Amino acid sequence: MTPARRARLSWLHRWAGLVTGWFAFAIFLTGTLALFDTELTRWMQPETAIVPADAQLTSSAMEHAQHILLESEHGGASPSFLLLPDTRDPTLRILHYDGHNFVGPVLDPRTGEVLHPRQTEGGAFFFTFHYTLRLPDPWGARVVACAAFAFAVLVLSGVLLHLKRLIPDYFTLRLQAALPRCLLDLHVLTGSAMLPFHILITWSGLVLTAENALPLIHFSHASASIQQSSVAQPIPPWAPRAPLNAMLQQARSHLNYAPSYVMFDGNETTFSAIQHNSLNANDLSVVFNSQTGEFTNKAAPATKLEDAFYILNGLHIARSMGSTLRWLWFCGGLASSIMIASGLIYYTARQKKHTTSTLYLAQRLNVALLGGPLCACMGFLLCNRIIPDLWPARASLEVEGFFCIWACCGLLAIAYPPYKSWKILCWAMGIIGLGVPVMDALVVPLATLGTALHVSINSLCALTGLLCIGSQSFPATRNHHD
Repeated sequence: MTPARRARLSWLHRWAGLVTGWFAFAIFLTGTLALFDTELTRWMQPETAIVPADAQLTSSAMEHAQHILLESEHGGASPSFLLLPDTRDPTLRILHYDGHNFVGPVLDPRTGEVLHPRQTEGGAFFFTFHYTLRLPDPWGARVVACAAFAFAVLVLSGVLLHLKRLIPDYFTLRLQAALPRCLLDLHVLTGSAMLPFHILITWSGLVLTAENALPLIHFSHASASIQQSSVAQPIPPWAPRAPLNAMLQQARSHLNYAPSYVMFDGNETTFSAIQHNSLNANDLSVVFNSQTGEFTNKAAPATKLEDAFYILNGLHIARSMGSTLRWLWFCGGLASSIMIASGLIYYTARQKKHTTSTLYLAQRLNVALLGGPLCACMGFLLCNRIIPDLWPARASLEVEGFFCIWACCGLLAIAYPPYKSWKILCWAMGIIGLGVPVMDALVVPLATLGTALHVSINSLCALTGLLCIGSQSFPATRNHHD
């Protein structure tokens, strides 16, 4: 590569990364947390811990769930679906979409008794934020799609820039060097060590968001659908009349898997099974007549092209993966977040000799858009324990707390110089991270607190808090430049 081409490529990587990195950090951070969205929801609803992990779904629970579905239909509610117990969540859930998230009653699968857990969006908040940034539909998905495309360019340009030193970069991390050099080593190390993961997640995300990235192709279809939906139409009957339990037994024999969820659409009841410990996100499905309970058909096998898409889907979302691969993906997501953050901070640290308004703005945006999301995510968990269980609309209050904490981080970045605001923010994140297990111990019964789920989440929050506080012990003399 000629020096001129390398300079142009470096310019593209630097400036595209500066603009895209702030979006990408929030997307990668929440996407990493969303890998354990089901577990986070269970942690945020400790009332469900009375259901043991090996609880079996009984016929009485299915009958009670069907009764609730029929009552919801008579009340004019939108169609719901059943989320059946599995190893990740042993409860029986009846869910419907409220515009932001799937909510509904939670039942004990052994008796069908309604558990009344605290209202929360749980881990699903991180999942929806990951691909919409909580912006109005369809603009949030389009922004994420554009960020995914730009990030793919960043990954490609970064690989080309460091191609000659790809192997040595695996073993280079000079923690005692000056701050810019240390940040650059960290940026390159996390980028090269997890390079296959970065490429896989980026390009699979591009495939999944291709429709949102090219909205003009579907513009005419969208316009027609908007005109049709503008005419109010009554909701047709959707709840099943035939016994659900009998259909469930037939579905198990047809699928050779335990069904994971049940969908209702007019006269059709569809039982679907997630292929656990698999990279293929293609769910196996069988359809029954909702009125008679008779078996109608089984989903046709996917074509090779469809299988390729489902495998990309499974690799990106990791919904059907086993726990070992999911933890590996979690570490990869953390590496991606560190790579993005270190690259953005390296740019501003390297440019400190050039005092310009653009540099000042970039420094403050780093505080608000790197420290802000991390602080807000831990604050979201803390709000779940601080807000009283029976508080009205507490799920909305948790989300508002997330954005209020983020907004306070932005105000902090404006009010103080970057070095001081980073210091305040690190102490705040440390206090919040250590406060999560403390509040969990005060609020949650001791028997629940000792479970592996609570120990894992509380330990990760405490470790994050300690790392944030410990980062303040780095000598200030390291803030010089090469």
